[in-house]
Parts: sequence; C-alpha cells; structure tokens
Amino acid sequence: MSIEYFISRVGRYLSIFAFVLVLLFTYRGLPDPTAVHFGANGRGDGFLPKNQVFYLFGGIMFGLNILIVLLVNSVNKLPTTAFSWIPNKEWLKDRNQLITAVANWLNFLPIFINVFLLLILRALLALNDERTFNTDYTYLLVLGIVLILIWIFYLPIKILYTKPNVVEED
Repeated sequence: MSIEYFISRVGRYLSIFAFVLVLLFTYRGLPDPTAVHFGANGRGDGFLPKNQVFYLFGGIMFGLNILIVLLVNSVNKLPTTAFSWIPNKEWLKDRNQLITAVANWLNFLPIFINVFLLLILRALLALNDERTFNTDYTYLLVLGIVLILIWIFYLPIKILYTKPNVVEED
C-alpha cells in the first residue's frame, strides 16, 4: 500500500468525520433564522431557517462524496486504451498502477471539498455571532481556488514527471 493510497482514503474519511462534527456544532450555534447573505455594511440581509442551512450543507457534502465514489468506480472499469493520450507511455505498461494513480487523485477531491465546506461553515457561524467583529472572510474564496488548483495539477504533474514502479517479472 502506498502512502498516497493511505492518505487519500484515510484523509477522505477523516474529512467527512470532521465535516459532520463541525456541521452539528455549527447547527447548534446558529441563530434561527440564519444570515446567509451580507450587505456592504456587514449586516445580514438574506436569511434562511437554520435547518435549511443544515440540510443544504449536509446534502452538498453527501451528494459530492457519493458522485466521486461512483466516478472512482467507473474509472476502475476503463480500458487501457482510454488513457492512450498520456504522453508518458511508461504508465500504460501497467494498467493497475495507472488506475490506482487516477483513483487516488479522484479520492483527494472530496478531502479538499469537505475541508472547504467545513471552513465555510465556521465562517458562517462566526458571521452570525454578534460577539465576532471579523467580517472579512474573502480569503476563503482564494483558499478554495488554491485547493482546486493543487488538485487539478497534481495528476498531470505526477504522470508527466514520474515513472511508475516497474515490477520485474522472472
């Protein structure tokens, strides 16, 4: 088992667990109704009942994680010819390593999405707390873009600039 496989699987489950915990604690701390849109003055001007916020975030996380699991399962069924576009042809010699690399890459996506949603929940809780004076959470958008860019470029860089582990057959 590679470290990449271990981190992608354990990280996904830990991010789901952390998201569920933060979702439950956030639900408990949110006022009803919850401000979900804020005007130029920093005050809430768009509201939703807190149970709708809970179901919305839970549904997004659950739906995206299920879709990614289905995508990973469908990648496992692809023939090697589906990857003939890869410039580093050494990866095509061992289909299992190529499929494993793509599956690990796809399993990193829910980690980034769950962490991003977790941070959004924490910001939403802080923005709905009268004791909090920090209303600038624009860094979350930049962080989300950085996480997605890291994820997007990880597999192409790995496939272009690394060689698969070739097992010598006797």
